[in-house]
Amino acid sequence: MKAVGVIPSRFGSVRYPGKPLALLQGKPLILHVVEQARRAESLEEVIVATDDERIAEVVRSAQCAVRLTSPACATGSDRVAEVARGTDWEIVVNIQGDEPRLDPKVIDRVVEGLVEAPDCGVSTAMVAIRDREDFFSDHIVKVVCDEQGRALYFSRSPLPSPRRLEPSDADAPDFRWGMKHLGLYAFRNQVLMDFTQGSPSCLEQHERLEQLRLLERGVKIRVVEVEHDSIGVDTPEEMEQLNLILMRAS
Repeated sequence: MKAVGVIPSRFGSVRYPGKPLALLQGKPLILHVVEQARRAESLEEVIVATDDERIAEVVRSAQCAVRLTSPACATGSDRVAEVARGTDWEIVVNIQGDEPRLDPKVIDRVVEGLVEAPDCGVSTAMVAIRDREDFFSDHIVKVVCDEQGRALYFSRSPLPSPRRLEPSDADAPDFRWGMKHLGLYAFRNQVLMDFTQGSPSCLEQHERLEQLRLLERGVKIRVVEVEHDSIGVDTPEEMEQLNLILMRAS
């Protein structure tokens, strides 16, 4: 099946304007993501989708394909869909543009997961939570699945959890039950088109998680477990911290 990776990238981030061009180890963040995506064996092509010519120019300098998309795109998924619309691509992989350490093998595993599950319209990834603070953090999205690896629910709250708990509770359940959702999606092309043409659902708005729109509409999501976590960059402080981590590791 033909799989293409699309990296949505916009200049006007609310918390971090110009983030794609911010330097990580002397190189624009977006180019780190491009390099990792290009190493995925399952992708026939990698394309950056952006509404900003400054980002496009940097991407072209790395000999990577780029598509200029409408500034009206509300989400990264909308930007990816605009690029994929009318193509013959069977699988479209939405690769987050702010995760420079994403392991290419995770991309391959997510694509493989969708190919293995013909009843599913989307696939994504999860990794075991190894930190109690992450289990209780609403910045970390959790997921629970059925015995066949199909998503049952996603939440920012501790999941699974028998009652409302705080990190300080002495009888809190073992946080290692929790699975962190990684924001990487492989869509069947038509499912992506249908998804982005619909309006936000009730659960989606409540949890602020767009993948719940898929579940509410009956789309099955295959979730594959992987070993490698990913580090997202949302603020200048997180970029500075990641620079320090990589500098110490080199």
